Amino acid sequence: MGLILNLETATTNCSVSLARDGVILALKEQNTPNYSHSEQLHVFIEKCLDEADCSLNELNAIAVSKGPGSYTGLRIGVSAAKGLCFSLGIPLIAIATLKSMASQIDASAGEHIIPVLDARRMEVYAAVFDSNLNEVRGTEAQIIDEESFEAYSQNKRTYIVGSGAEKDQAGLGPTQFFIQN
Repeated sequence: MGLILNLETATTNCSVSLARDGVILALKEQNTPNYSHSEQLHVFIEKCLDEADCSLNELNAIAVSKGPGSYTGLRIGVSAAKGLCFSLGIPLIAIATLKSMASQIDASAGEHIIPVLDARRMEVYAAVFDSNLNEVRGTEAQIIDEESFEAYSQNKRTYIVGSGAEKDQAGLGPTQFFIQN
């Protein structure tokens, strides 16, 4: 795998990590409602490299969240990643935001994971994954109502994760969903 710089700017969380062969060497992040990406991203990159005692020239690739998410946040992260990759001559790896969020959940066979990002008002960006992280339903912008994810929750545990999870809970009322932020 090598040494990979990971950037996440799709949400209010500005996050940078440095990993070697899948093991995190350094992590810097800040989650504020004020979107501090433009001020913090390059500072976090520098701090991660310093903490891991690495240089930009040692990187084998850069991974960046490709959305959905905040247009401005994504633009900041992708621009930084593309600029660094171009100047260093290394590959850029684009990671789907919702799949990355789903990978945080350890679901059992037959269960579904539904990562949701708040898109304002009663709308979210959502996708549905099975317990093996296979996409069951692609990413959609949707308005939340009582039937939004009903088909995926019948007689099985369903995890909703992300900034839109609370919105889903409010729209669905008492359900068998397990909310995880």
